[in-house]
Amino acid sequence: MTSVPLNYAICRLTVAFVWLYHGLVPKLLYLHEDELAMSLAAGLSQTAAETLAILAGVAEIGMAFAVLFFWRQRWPLILTVVAMLGLLVFVTVFQPELLSGAFNPVTTNVALIALAIVGLNLQRSDQEES
Repeated sequence: MTSVPLNYAICRLTVAFVWLYHGLVPKLLYLHEDELAMSLAAGLSQTAAETLAILAGVAEIGMAFAVLFFWRQRWPLILTVVAMLGLLVFVTVFQPELLSGAFNPVTTNVALIALAIVGLNLQRSDQEES
């Protein structure tokens, strides 16, 4: 039998890690061309795209901390599901060529959605057992 708290922690920590990594590495430390390409395809200027990438990176790091600091709150996981669905739609509309690449937004976003939903279900199970 598996431990609900351990599985819940694995879900939360992984969701937080993905938010942190995607906010820090491809946006703040090494501004990746794909991050800019999405904004440029939506009609933003180079400067605006760079500014948006930086702001998005900070927001994603903020989400990582929210997932961790609000450990018993459901909203960070719900927001993760909504954000990943929204970002996947955004990419589909403005940069559909990214959907066929290796390690693409489909696999990342769907996996993160699944982890967040599992975390929400584990949280519910843990509360029902208490």
